[in-house]
Amino acid sequence: MNPTDLLPAPAVAAMDPDPASARAGEAATAFQLHPRALVLWRWTAWAWIGVLATPAAAGFAFNGKPLPALLLALAALLLALWLRRYLGAYAARFRCRLLLDGLWIERGVYWRRETFVPRARVQHTDVNQGPLARRFGIAGLKVFTAGTHAAGIEVDGLAHADALALRDRLLGRGGADGV
Repeated sequence: MNPTDLLPAPAVAAMDPDPASARAGEAATAFQLHPRALVLWRWTAWAWIGVLATPAAAGFAFNGKPLPALLLALAALLLALWLRRYLGAYAARFRCRLLLDGLWIERGVYWRRETFVPRARVQHTDVNQGPLARRFGIAGLKVFTAGTHAAGIEVDGLAHADALALRDRLLGRGGADGV
């Protein structure tokens, strides 16, 4: 049995076409989050909550202070429930499109951010995977740009193949290096 079979696949929101590019007649390619990215993010967050809250609550309980232990356990549970909701909202609001003239990313829950990186500003890119992300086929793409305001932006949670394709298409590589 594969460990990923135990985790349910979340419903990821469909991508809306970008109205600005549709009016301009540009061909936009939408990149979605990997279906397992939300599950991996939730499990990682819950693991960190457990690693931090369990020893503290156990310490309170073993020292004869059950009320602080109970309050800490309740706070950890509330934080886990809030993170589940927050990460679901983040995944539903995530948009990533490669336009003819650059990369457009929209994300955020409370503070929403819309970022556009022109192709002419792209210096280099980096596709990265941690051990858990590699196991699930998830990757992150970091785009380094010219300038000082936002010298690099990172897009986490893409399928590894999508991250590689986005990198190659953003740099204008048709699979062959121009050097």
